Amino acid sequence: MKTSAVHRVFVLSAAMFCTVLSAQSNNRMPTVVKLDPTKGSPFNDGVFEGWGTSLCWWANRIGYSDKLTDAAVDAFFDQTKGLKLNIVRYNIGVGDDPSHHHITRSDSNMPGFAQPVRDNDGAFKVDDNGIIKFQYDWERDKNQMNVLTKLYKRNPDALVEVFSNSPPYFMTWSGCSCGGAGEHKDNNLKPEYVPIFAEFLADVVKHMREDLHFKLNSIAPFNEPSSGYWGAYSNKQEGCDIKDNRLKSRVITELEKALRNRGVRDDILMTVADETSIDLSINTYKALSPEAKKVVERINTHSYGGSRRAEIQALAKAEKKHLWMSEADGANTLGGDAAGDMGNSLWFANHIITDMNGMMPSAWVIWQIIDRHHSNYNNMERNNTSLRGAYWGTGIFDHIDEKLLLGKRYYAFGQFTRYIRPGDRIIASSPSTLAAWTRESGKIVVVAVNSTANECPMMFDLSAFPQIAANAAKVIRTSGPVNVGENWNEDIPTAPVRDKKLNVQLAPFSITTFVIE
Repeated sequence: MKTSAVHRVFVLSAAMFCTVLSAQSNNRMPTVVKLDPTKGSPFNDGVFEGWGTSLCWWANRIGYSDKLTDAAVDAFFDQTKGLKLNIVRYNIGVGDDPSHHHITRSDSNMPGFAQPVRDNDGAFKVDDNGIIKFQYDWERDKNQMNVLTKLYKRNPDALVEVFSNSPPYFMTWSGCSCGGAGEHKDNNLKPEYVPIFAEFLADVVKHMREDLHFKLNSIAPFNEPSSGYWGAYSNKQEGCDIKDNRLKSRVITELEKALRNRGVRDDILMTVADETSIDLSINTYKALSPEAKKVVERINTHSYGGSRRAEIQALAKAEKKHLWMSEADGANTLGGDAAGDMGNSLWFANHIITDMNGMMPSAWVIWQIIDRHHSNYNNMERNNTSLRGAYWGTGIFDHIDEKLLLGKRYYAFGQFTRYIRPGDRIIASSPSTLAAWTRESGKIVVVAVNSTANECPMMFDLSAFPQIAANAAKVIRTSGPVNVGENWNEDIPTAPVRDKKLNVQLAPFSITTFVIE
């Protein structure tokens, strides 16, 4: 999770690549891109696990409305239409001190469902093992749970990761779940509460598995712990800095113990470190104790910053861990003013391509699939009516008319998620393309970005594939203004495949998907 001031620098290799292509296009000299099925992801046996989104915070905001919830499930998680996402990250909200009223953003005011049981003198009651007793009111999380339950019913094979932004406020130095203050700003979790925090997280896992019957994929015990963003009395969200890597290591090992004690450790992956940047994720993992590393099964990284994509891939591979890109988004643009409504979408698509080619993770997860709301809650939400320009997420939830408004970025994301599917294999291509291959069926999918005002000729060399039975590729394209442009336009002539070569022309300011069945 980020404030709007974060994440400014990204590699613009795709833009530069197509600039070269544009210069050549006048001479109709296509750039050759060789697709290589032998160079694929080293994670999850080379098989892509899927695309996803965090539920934080939008599910908490819309779950009161079955109409909005159903619209979201249809648009994002149905496996026959829309984006067909299959990964969700469930936010273990903890709420804040009831006397605090500083969180003013409507969606991020997460309710807490755990309160300590206290004696008459205010001291915490403990059980026979010295563990603080909690009183759980799961109903307080009903909004987020409504969304999760409905999408899970729609897709029982969805991969669900639970993650924590902060310990409960009463476990922190600041007494605030938004972050630390003063001398404990960098390590807001009190050391003596590490085992109790682990017990709390394990209780949530046990409840979701045994009471609600969710098949949980993984758990992430902290979020962006070294970023320095999280301060007490923020107006925005929960957060907790845990910069001390010894403290991080203790959280991991204590959580491992608590999960095992409850009999819910099997088949749930321990993931770290969900740092803001790739570079921070590398540094954090390397600094963990040997005991903590031993119980970690997957490295999660956010990609708001950092450039060491090849290094994190090599690290995860050497450590025999899986790798996910578990959070990213932004409102940057490519293509200049001439790109219009496509500018933000082109940047977003390029970011996906850069991450997927550079790290080859087995999953890619957007931060909030919808980041904006139209309602009478405050002036900002009252003014959220336009899908033009650059923004986070893929549209707007309209709470006044109870409908979901989808923007250009929704269709940009779908150029990837609808056609590169779980079970495919991400393979080597080029800085402006993402390619996948299904070994069993022979299907090849390529998503190509042109962030220039000129047509880009491109030739895909398929000679490395054992067999190409099809003689044409299906073409799907998103381009132009949000209201009158192309959105997953499939009414485009197929592109011929001859002698294991696919020759195409990329339209200006476009994202195009080619499918060779």
